[in-house]
Amino acid sequence: MATRGSRSDKVKRIFYQFDVNHDGGLNREEMAALVVAVNPRVKFSDEQINAILDEVFRTYGDFIDGEKGLTYEGLLRTYDDGAGDVDRDFDALGLELSLDEVKGASMASEASSSSIVDERVGESQKKQRTAAWAVSPNHGIVFDDTWKIVDDLEILVKRLKAKQAGSNGKVKGENLDSYSEAGWSRELGPSSEISEKRLYWEESGHDYALFVKELGVLRSRADGARSREQAFDGHMAIGRVLYEHQLFKEALVSFKRACELQPVDVRPHFRAGNCLYVLGRYKESKEEFLLALKQRRPVGISGRICFRRFM
Repeated sequence: MATRGSRSDKVKRIFYQFDVNHDGGLNREEMAALVVAVNPRVKFSDEQINAILDEVFRTYGDFIDGEKGLTYEGLLRTYDDGAGDVDRDFDALGLELSLDEVKGASMASEASSSSIVDERVGESQKKQRTAAWAVSPNHGIVFDDTWKIVDDLEILVKRLKAKQAGSNGKVKGENLDSYSEAGWSRELGPSSEISEKRLYWEESGHDYALFVKELGVLRSRADGARSREQAFDGHMAIGRVLYEHQLFKEALVSFKRACELQPVDVRPHFRAGNCLYVLGRYKESKEEFLLALKQRRPVGISGRICFRRFM
């Protein structure tokens, strides 16, 4: 998993790669080039590109420096908000870090590990063992009961992995570095780098059937929430955990349910599109992405939305 230090170094390299005029900002033309470059398998129309750019510049308006465009800090914020997967995009662009940058990232990782130990007394243990997206102020978990569902789901996945693990203790194709933080741009364009790192679950056996049955219980708990908003929060969290563990078919079910609960929210449509793309259902995936762009409803206090499938 990429460290915070390595992430910032990679974002910086991506930024300077597309800051063609070296003015310290990514204007619309440069941002369009970035969007297209990290999604080589997607054919965008001019209308789609303009819609994406409109959302980027409106959502991250605080990081727009006049005609220069989106600043480095703004691009970093989009990744911090989960609008892209730094590792996936970095690899897709064929970029590499220098030895000094790699060394700096390693030192940052050690410092981060030390600080986590120091903060455990004051931090909630559940938030420490869950992916960074879950505590995001913009796209994270909102309700306490959702945390309980996520905790139980992680246990179910751990059990399934233990039952399906081979002699090396890993599920077929498992690579701990295959997917970095849950940034979610990694799912679009699953070309060679994704297919080579894909984790393959055995879905025909009794163990998987039992997992799906127990997963259904968790989904029922989400549906039984006190409010529609809480149910939506539960299904989105279930979907993101499943996606993180590359259980794409099951993640799709959760995101589809979230779409039913909040049809005007763009996030579940994008997530569903992510799953469909990885599963090779490209036409359906594109339909979900376009539907999300048509909705384009701002999400969060600052109006950020989940346009990440095109980043």
